[in-house]
Amino acid sequence: MKRISILLCCILSFVSCKQKTPEVKTIEVTVPQEVVLNMEALVKSELQITGMTCAIGCAASIEKKLNATPGIQSATVSFESALAQIVFDPNWIQDQELSTVVQSVGAVYKVTENIRVDAFSILKTE
Repeated sequence: MKRISILLCCILSFVSCKQKTPEVKTIEVTVPQEVVLNMEALVKSELQITGMTCAIGCAASIEKKLNATPGIQSATVSFESALAQIVFDPNWIQDQELSTVVQSVGAVYKVTENIRVDAFSILKTE
């Protein structure tokens, strides 16, 4: 009996000492590119968006993604009117790419209309 307990202790100590070597994981860090917007070139677009079902989740998620996109100065998304108003620098991001950003939030969101609003031309000429 004593031999069995000694043998069992040896086996358990051998098994418990067989710990895995910790894995080393590499984390890629990307440095955000500094975006300097040309205030003279800013334009405004309005996007008609379908697929939104609420203001807190859908509209807020789209707005957050747009505002985090380089080249966009500001974006507001209204669930009630299903409309996004975006002020951006076309030297950094094109009109067509705005739709891509919206659809990257979720496949259910579709931009049905993208209208360039020329509200800034009055301010620039005065």
